[in-house]
Amino acid sequence: MLHTLHIKNFTVFSDVQFDFSPGLNVIIGDNGTGKSHLLYLAYVVDYIWHEALQNYLHTTQNKDKESWQRDLAHKLTTVFRPDKLGRLCRRQQPHSAEIKMVPFLEGHSVPNLTSAFSFFVTDIDRIKLEQAPSFSASKPPKKQLEPLKRTPLPLFFPIKEVLSFYPDFMKSFEERELAFYAIYYDLCQALTAGPLTFCADEMAELGINLENILQGSVIVEFDHFYLQHSEYGKMEMSLVPEGLRKIAMLTYLIKKGGVAKGSTLFWDEPETNLNAKLQVKLVDTLVALVNAGVQVVLTTHDLFLMKELSLRVDAGETEAHFFELLADKSDVRVVQGDNLDDLFTITALEATLEQDDREQEIFYRELEQVSA
Repeated sequence: MLHTLHIKNFTVFSDVQFDFSPGLNVIIGDNGTGKSHLLYLAYVVDYIWHEALQNYLHTTQNKDKESWQRDLAHKLTTVFRPDKLGRLCRRQQPHSAEIKMVPFLEGHSVPNLTSAFSFFVTDIDRIKLEQAPSFSASKPPKKQLEPLKRTPLPLFFPIKEVLSFYPDFMKSFEERELAFYAIYYDLCQALTAGPLTFCADEMAELGINLENILQGSVIVEFDHFYLQHSEYGKMEMSLVPEGLRKIAMLTYLIKKGGVAKGSTLFWDEPETNLNAKLQVKLVDTLVALVNAGVQVVLTTHDLFLMKELSLRVDAGETEAHFFELLADKSDVRVVQGDNLDDLFTITALEATLEQDDREQEIFYRELEQVSA
């Protein structure tokens, strides 16, 4: 899990720090302010850190410096897909990027397990590791880290679901080595894996609730996903409404243990293709995930979803951190708060109010024409 992420001179960010909640984290902002870049970077750093932790827990060997550097560089380039790694540096001076991540363990930050790295604008595929966590020298001791053996790798849900094209994508990826689709490949790998952990009672109940939304269960036959609908029988996943395919994807991963206590779910615009009624059910699910010990980091443009998430915080159902990315000349600054009301400028709200003003203007103009 992420506790803090400090970013210097990376894409649109000059010098910013994000302080994450161990539960729900909501990122909003205009197009071009770096929401997806933040989500990608957080995923990359958390993924490689978690991989190193799992390597230690299962082999008692700390990942060496060269492995850290190689894995971070490869993950960054396959997720962001730049022509070369140095293209991820911010265009202004200085010509180097620096990233630092402090993790959460059992709800507490662990500074001595911090990872930090940097690279120059001229670098093609090389990263300099500034600080690597030494799990063997960490406190708490290894016996307190043992439960994390069952914690799955972080998951990233892109805007597009993958269930409907899973078999064709996996075949193309493996035959043509399409490494630049790492986000989708990681998700497909999670879907491919066998059951990862014992499904806790609260997660099992959540899976049942999601199946009620789907009105059926997700099944796999010969690498193809289907929805076994309670009324219509077996349906090809491509025939299921796209918004529900996302719910189906989450349902399947929860039941397999791919989403579990201590894991992190990154989700880019979860509201896409979901109507307001289903968004409410989605928020029910996100709150339940957080209360079951899952960290959720999402981006959104949708005012309805923002307000629904904020209402749950007001109602005491969950705690959250909200992040607003604001364009400031050639830079991006960050406003952070515990609720939507703590943020300065919500573009979706401003646009809605402007739309209301135009509606009122048209109404009174038509009223004047009728009166005349």
